[in-house]
Amino acid sequence: MALGAKNIFTHLNYIQKRKHASPTLLELINASQKMVYKVKKSGNDDLLAPYDVLKLSQLADQRASYEIQTGAWYAEIAMYLYHPQKFIGGFYARDDSFRTRIDDCEHFLSGLINYYNYTYRQA
Repeated sequence: MALGAKNIFTHLNYIQKRKHASPTLLELINASQKMVYKVKKSGNDDLLAPYDVLKLSQLADQRASYEIQTGAWYAEIAMYLYHPQKFIGGFYARDDSFRTRIDDCEHFLSGLINYYNYTYRQA
């Protein structure tokens, strides 16, 4: 638990400043939030004392919003493609020539679904 906490909390500034849609970072934040919940539930709150847990929660909100804004194929973006109807509702990697791959879509969906489930359903 101590190693997991150190891993995420030493990378929060990097994740916060990241200007690309990186769905694996949202997945990391989701897993970290679940870990923090389990640490608190197990009575080991002292492991989290040196860390800003609120910042982790705020960063989850920020990254989820950023992923949707910069990685989702909206109609207004897809209309410039040859077959826009194939792309609407999917996800892309802007920093890689607007590439759309199944694993990118899987990571986006995994991150956003887990974010929703944890944030609004309290895992």
